[in-house]
Amino acid sequence: MTRAEALKIWFHEYGDKDYANDIVGRKIKRDDYLVENQVGWVVTYMRPLAAGGTNDEGNTIILHHHTASEKGDSYPIFYVDSKKYEVKYDEKEDFYFIETLDERDDNL
Repeated sequence: MTRAEALKIWFHEYGDKDYANDIVGRKIKRDDYLVENQVGWVVTYMRPLAAGGTNDEGNTIILHHHTASEKGDSYPIFYVDSKKYEVKYDEKEDFYFIETLDERDDNL
């Protein structure tokens, strides 16, 4: 993905903010796309292409590079910093989203 394409997604998600937080709360900086530092970020897929995901904006997400590394190609359940997340799909609106899961839900 080009920098211009990634910044288009940034502006769609965060507007003209210089800094934001990804889904797990890690701080990211607009200017640090593909930079592996404390605020670097990448664009990745919620549902990986290898798992049948599509290459469109409804399946993309901006993640801190550490968060993306921890998520990897895990789908639909993944863990980051020992917290459990689930990728879900809204068929009506045709987009993916992520929910934080409570470990206690597994015991119900």
